[in-house]
Amino acid sequence: MSRRLLAAVLSAALVCGWAGLSPGTAALRVASTGVLRPIFGRLLGNPPVLRVDAVPDLYDGGYARINVYAENASVDGIRIDQTWIRLTGASFDPKALRQGVLRVLGLRGRAVYTRVSRANVEAYLDRVGPAKHITLTGTGQSITAQGTVSRQGVDLPVRLQGVFAAKDTPELFFHIERITVNSMPVPTMQIAQLERRINPVLDLRKWPVQFPIRVFRATAGGFVMSSLTDATSLCDRCGGPAPRDL
Repeated sequence: MSRRLLAAVLSAALVCGWAGLSPGTAALRVASTGVLRPIFGRLLGNPPVLRVDAVPDLYDGGYARINVYAENASVDGIRIDQTWIRLTGASFDPKALRQGVLRVLGLRGRAVYTRVSRANVEAYLDRVGPAKHITLTGTGQSITAQGTVSRQGVDLPVRLQGVFAAKDTPELFFHIERITVNSMPVPTMQIAQLERRINPVLDLRKWPVQFPIRVFRATAGGFVMSSLTDATSLCDRCGGPAPRDL
């Protein structure tokens, strides 16, 4: 399982690609909701549902509050069911903002909350990974993935068990407990080498907004990643209806 594959599963991230967006906002005031909507739309793959609510500050590029809510966003080929983003006391470079780029000069507060259905993750892995017919199970930080891999024209069952570790940093780690191929365990040394290659599976340190990852968990319907302390927090001020089934 490649680093790119695991990272995509967790994007769980869901808010990547902050720079290099298309220009075309020069005619808009940079302290407005209008200048932000196309940026976040491009950021989240032009989702069918996108709400951007912003309270401009008294200077160009300044916002007292920005709330973003999206449904069915698409990031790096994976469908994200729901995404909430909240920024407070945000100051962006006005020149860069006119060019469709978020370049942070100052930020008082930040929060992200994302939900991805299990079906969307399984469909993505079936499309891009070496394993097929994947099913995911698990609750909390533990996850089990089962599927098949082809070897010399023969489909062999593969099973992976592991746990996610969120450490209140912009990084997310995945620790592999066990891998079997055709019921034969993969040696511990090979598992350790794989862990070193894939971790951190999600790294936000180079993003203009470095959201700390405090919670990543599997739920009955999918996965939740959040900078909130409690994954069951409702995030009522994040720009969209609060998730009620966590």
